[in-house]
Amino acid sequence: MNTLTHINIPYTVTKNASNANGFLLPNILYDKIKKVASTPIKGFYLQDIPEFTDYKFRMHKNAFVNDKLTIQAQLVRQDTNGYLVNIIVTKAKKASNRHETICSALFGFPLKGKTYQDSKRAC
Repeated sequence: MNTLTHINIPYTVTKNASNANGFLLPNILYDKIKKVASTPIKGFYLQDIPEFTDYKFRMHKNAFVNDKLTIQAQLVRQDTNGYLVNIIVTKAKKASNRHETICSALFGFPLKGKTYQDSKRAC
């Protein structure tokens, strides 16, 4: 099975996702990246992906209304305890070809029941 272990998702900050001053609300961004975090590991589970059991979330900079962000999710570790997914949210800098980090997060998903890989080995 060819499992996608790295993805990039575009995200534009809207008025609904920001406060009265136009700053992106961290809880809105957290909810969005929480959904994206399960994408790189979908192919490893036969049924529903269990809720993450551990996470770290850190805001580095503010984002504003109409900012175009990129949410990058990558499977960084797979072991007998579960899967670790790293998330980085970036914004392109207008003056250069560089990107600045808006936030970062790390999510740990447990092995719960049989995974796709386990059932593949049993065949």
